[in-house]
Amino acid sequence: MNNADVYRAPTLPETPDLPPRELVYDALDRDQARRGSALKLFALPAVFGGVVSIVFGLPFGALAAGAACAYAFTRQAKGPKIGAILRVDQGELLVFSRDMRRELLRLRLRDVADVRLDIRKIRRVQENGSLVAAERFASGTSGPEIDNARIEIVGTGKKGSAVLTDVFLAHMDATESLGKIRVFLRKHGWVPLDERDKAVSHLDAS
Repeated sequence: MNNADVYRAPTLPETPDLPPRELVYDALDRDQARRGSALKLFALPAVFGGVVSIVFGLPFGALAAGAACAYAFTRQAKGPKIGAILRVDQGELLVFSRDMRRELLRLRLRDVADVRLDIRKIRRVQENGSLVAAERFASGTSGPEIDNARIEIVGTGKKGSAVLTDVFLAHMDATESLGKIRVFLRKHGWVPLDERDKAVSHLDAS
């Protein structure tokens, strides 16, 4: 026997990676983000124009107006963070608002029946080609219906439910986030209620 084998430490079994206890859901509307980027592109020329007005001795009011426009549009484009924070602790799901100021829901995982989309149809008004801003929407036409959605966690029976955002987002963005949340909960052992019913029916049939 090799002497090194005597002092070799026993091989310990590998511990499986534990799923993360917390998921941060930042509700992102890509359409709104694109509009915000456009506003920022407008704000930069406004600041530049104000600076040029000072360099060439134009009235100070031009600079003040440019700075005010830049601040207002950039602030509007940024906006507050919306979403939620989901945390699983010892088989219990806790849901907080994105700023952690409000508790939206507290349920045992087994009492979560489903995580689904709350869908609302909207019809946007399309602008016409007028160069006058006030007339673009006044004589605009109605566009096709589109789906907006927000994510809702539903409890079994009268256990309660909660929507993760007050606002409705683009359906595609909400669907993508819905999938991530369901995967997060499944890693902690959650099974949707309809799948539990199917499993019981399958066992009864066998």
